[in-house]
Amino acid sequence: MNIENKIRLNALNNDDLKIFSFLCQDAIISKEEIFYDKTKKMFVATLTRYCWEQQQLNDKNINYRVVTGLQVKNVENIEYINFKTKIPFYNLLAITYEKENIILNLSMSSKIKLDCKKISATIEDIDIPWPTKLKPLHK
Repeated sequence: MNIENKIRLNALNNDDLKIFSFLCQDAIISKEEIFYDKTKKMFVATLTRYCWEQQQLNDKNINYRVVTGLQVKNVENIEYINFKTKIPFYNLLAITYEKENIILNLSMSSKIKLDCKKISATIEDIDIPWPTKLKPLHK
């Protein structure tokens, strides 16, 4: 397995966003690393992504995380739903597309709702993955 292979993918439709959702599930997102440029209609976030794609490729006892950038273009408006001021980090549970909105579904019932009539998004690993002992658990 070559952990130095970085992911760089574009999403142009809902099916592409489902792949983003799989790859970014359980990513850690900091409120400090979210940016919306209203003039450029662009949303940018830095995630610490769990490398689910590595699970099929390596020894099951070795897990990886990587810093990944998420960029969404054509964002007309952004809405933060149920954000708590004292919570610095959230887990990204899923990325969905509903009624012309890309929704980042986060832990604690929080959401980031991006109003975009046209899907144009990119995820790109910024660093090489590093090993971690912790693996997200799902019940």
